[in-house]
Amino acid sequence: MRTRLLAVALVAVLSATVVVVAAAETSANGLPSYTNGYQKWPKVNDKPILTDRLGAHNGVKNVYASKRKAGKKYPNGTVVVKTIVTPRTKYVGQFAVMRKVNGRWRYIEYERSSATARYTVLAQGQLCASCHVMAKSNDYVFTKR
Repeated sequence: MRTRLLAVALVAVLSATVVVVAAAETSANGLPSYTNGYQKWPKVNDKPILTDRLGAHNGVKNVYASKRKAGKKYPNGTVVVKTIVTPRTKYVGQFAVMRKVNGRWRYIEYERSSATARYTVLAQGQLCASCHVMAKSNDYVFTKR
């Protein structure tokens, strides 16, 4: 009986692990696979956005959305990508992602140190959400047309 319970518990743990790994699948450059092909998605901004002040996402930015708004909100499954060419570089050094799951946005931001380096996580979750609350009237998405 004890062996059977241990086996059931082990299967449950392994199953949960597989789910987590599948949800966090990354591409070769370290970004989540659900961002693949973002360059072909509709661009949210009309022209590149330039910010030269200190703060989050400083540099030249472009914003892409995998789906268009349905009314005033983006539908579930939408992925919004913001590319940031950081000052004094010519490559995307920061890459911010919003993904709408069950009506709520999930945030994660990546950075890399060179054009050939893999992206690593810079920030995520509540840190990002605490700023995006300022764009609540636009479904938490900052845009500049």
